[in-house]
Amino acid sequence: MSASLQLDGSSLKMEDMAAVLAGKIFKVNIVKQHRQTSERSFQQSDLPTKSFVEQGESFLDSLRDWVQSDGELLPKEVGLLSLYLLLNHSVKHSDVLSDGLLQRVLLFVNHGIEPCLHKENRTETSAMSELALILYGEEELLCYHQGQFKAVGSLFEELGLTKLQYTREDAAFITGLCCVSTAMSIYAAAEASRLTKTADICVAMQLEAIRGETGAFDRRLHELGRPYNSQIEVAENVRRIIKDSEFTTERGREAYGGDNGPRCQDAISIRAVPQTHGGVRDTVKWLKEQLDKDINDIAEKSNPLLGYLLDLVIVGLIDLGNISERRSFRLLDSKMSYGLPMNLVGENPGFNHGFPVIQAAATAILAEMKLLALPNTAFSKIDHITRKYVCTTLESSLKMLDAISLLNKILGIEMYMAAQGMDLAKSKLVDFEFGVGSKEALHVFRNFVQTVKVNRFASPDMVAAEKVVTDGIVLQAVEDIVGNLK
Repeated sequence: MSASLQLDGSSLKMEDMAAVLAGKIFKVNIVKQHRQTSERSFQQSDLPTKSFVEQGESFLDSLRDWVQSDGELLPKEVGLLSLYLLLNHSVKHSDVLSDGLLQRVLLFVNHGIEPCLHKENRTETSAMSELALILYGEEELLCYHQGQFKAVGSLFEELGLTKLQYTREDAAFITGLCCVSTAMSIYAAAEASRLTKTADICVAMQLEAIRGETGAFDRRLHELGRPYNSQIEVAENVRRIIKDSEFTTERGREAYGGDNGPRCQDAISIRAVPQTHGGVRDTVKWLKEQLDKDINDIAEKSNPLLGYLLDLVIVGLIDLGNISERRSFRLLDSKMSYGLPMNLVGENPGFNHGFPVIQAAATAILAEMKLLALPNTAFSKIDHITRKYVCTTLESSLKMLDAISLLNKILGIEMYMAAQGMDLAKSKLVDFEFGVGSKEALHVFRNFVQTVKVNRFASPDMVAAEKVVTDGIVLQAVEDIVGNLK
């Protein structure tokens, strides 16, 4: 049975949006609010001129002029989240908005219709204009419905819908909100959380492969020595994933060899994981906290604070990619990996080249990712013609999506290489067991990418590894075993 959600304009929460992203909420009810005219969130001066909407087609042509309806699409979830935000904000102004607008948005939400918005809409007005045209019924635009991309015209015909008639108030309202950038921020925050937890799994797999020293993740070190919450959470995640591991013990290190005596500590890209991954988590938590405050009060025209936070999270994700790339690099060298075959070659060194080119791809992707570090908010300005503030939050959210896409690739490569290292270590210590979570991670990953023993074209493996990370397949499998990661 699907869950239900009641929207009254003031009680929407980030956890509700998380449920929407997980596909757990389908039925929505609304409670209309009645406010005094003086309490309206938009003024008469904000409304389009009479000539702009006097004729319906004139208004629609103006929307079409704003919209860029070609090129790459945003994730379809962004369109759906935008609808929830629009509907939640609309019920607070139901006294001035047409009932047709509310009912159209409600119908889209309850039928699981996800508007497909284009990345080329580089301003909030452009993005909201495309959303408005989809709700209107612009035939050639796209929606995602029942597992298929459909032209809006075909979808409306299938559902027996007529085109929406906008009022002047509707026009001012829908084109003046920041629903799309807020929706992208919510989506990006969820994706960033997925990546931080996936990075912890990659670390656990690395520890298994190199028979790592676990002292850097000791509870006492973090809870008593430097008690920062996110740092504590990362260390706990790693401990839970490698629980009962025989490889990450002194006995495992002695049995494998590769160390000159007891290991003092691992490289900083391993031992500083709680601090580094924890710092990234702090930026994501800050973004989520602000979104929880803003979600029932969607900004009109601009929301620069979200832009500041998105720019900060991008820098955090870059650091997550940076430390991941350094960990995967160390797996190539026998000395740095404590005895794993050079370049992670499975068989016949000299005939098979192993993973250097694959790891170099992670280095190149990281370099591209670092180009995103310059904050978009540095280019916010006052337009000298209109005398209005030009906000760059939508641009920051678009850049955030690019950062997420690149980090998926980097972590996919690390997981690919760590899995190879685990298999090579296991081939030598056949009677030793991996930790409960890392064992499951390897098992599930091998359903998509097999151990590399001889040279083969690497691109399909890298694409599959990226998909495993992007779709959260290994993450879900690990959480099914050890419980939800923090």
